[in-house]
Amino acid sequence: MADIPNVRLVGIDYDRQGKSHGYIGIQHSTTRSCYYWLPVPITCIRNGSGPTVLLISGVHGDEYEGQIALSKLAADLRPIDVTGRVLILPMANFPAARAGTRTSPIDGGDLNRLFPGEANGSVTQQIAAYIEHGLMAISDFVIDLHAGGSSIMHVAAAIVVAEGDALRFQQQMALAEAFGAPYSIVYASRSQPHFGRIALTASARQGAIAIGAELGGAGSVTSSSLSLTEQALVRVLHKIGVLAEISDAPPPMRTQILSSDQPDTMTWAMEAGLFEPSVTVGSEVRRGDLAGRIHIVDSPGRSSTEYRFDQDGIVTVARFMTQVERGDCLYRIAFKRNAHKDGHQYTSGVADPPR
Repeated sequence: MADIPNVRLVGIDYDRQGKSHGYIGIQHSTTRSCYYWLPVPITCIRNGSGPTVLLISGVHGDEYEGQIALSKLAADLRPIDVTGRVLILPMANFPAARAGTRTSPIDGGDLNRLFPGEANGSVTQQIAAYIEHGLMAISDFVIDLHAGGSSIMHVAAAIVVAEGDALRFQQQMALAEAFGAPYSIVYASRSQPHFGRIALTASARQGAIAIGAELGGAGSVTSSSLSLTEQALVRVLHKIGVLAEISDAPPPMRTQILSSDQPDTMTWAMEAGLFEPSVTVGSEVRRGDLAGRIHIVDSPGRSSTEYRFDQDGIVTVARFMTQVERGDCLYRIAFKRNAHKDGHQYTSGVADPPR
């Protein structure tokens, strides 16, 4: 593990057998407390030898399914149930998670845009540096749990970023299948300009096999989204081999593989107003279908503006907040592919295919 300055571990020892709870202390001097350290909570459960799995949530603080599911797992998972090591980080961007905001109230940092971080940088940069070089570096597998946050709804989906290595991609797809969400969305590694700075690509840099998940949104949790998250975690841990018993988890549902291999698959608001949506997440749309209307309520008598989809696909993201500004994302779509499982070989129509 790399030596990360400005970080202290409190009550946690990753090499200790059994279960330990503690904190990753990130140094942060304030007027209220000049020698303060931010207590980022972490749990380590270790039993014998085996793979190390890092479970992350709270990268964005207003995404809650993962935070609740990992908090429950940290309390309930017993060392006797584990073969190997499970690291549980439920509030990765602790200031944001405590505030219930996407970004940190301290420095405005979006943790999922700041990897590999900076050991002597801002608070969020320091958190990113420790997660990548201190935790991902000792992990064989990483599962990064997200949701739509306060502003959007997202279909329940496993997320795979195809890095171009055939064996890695095969392992990622096997985990996505075990996750058992209605959808698995495959992104080409270079399809989004920010992908080099997210947790999934940070994990790959450190040699870990990683998948993500999107599990709801609207700044809320439902019993069904939480149940899906909890059951998916059990299945994935069993697939990896660190968890033997999965009697409480039903078999995974058949996942539909989608790809998002283009840099811009979004519908954007081009004016401020109130958004009237026409479709919901999971809807199949065709080019020219009505996406929704923006109403300019403070201009009496002005007609609303129609928005239409310019591609065929499945709606994976839909805006939840009614008020919109120019530049807000209204929808995102992904594309159905003739992807199939043949033994353990997967094929996909991603733009940057594994090779």
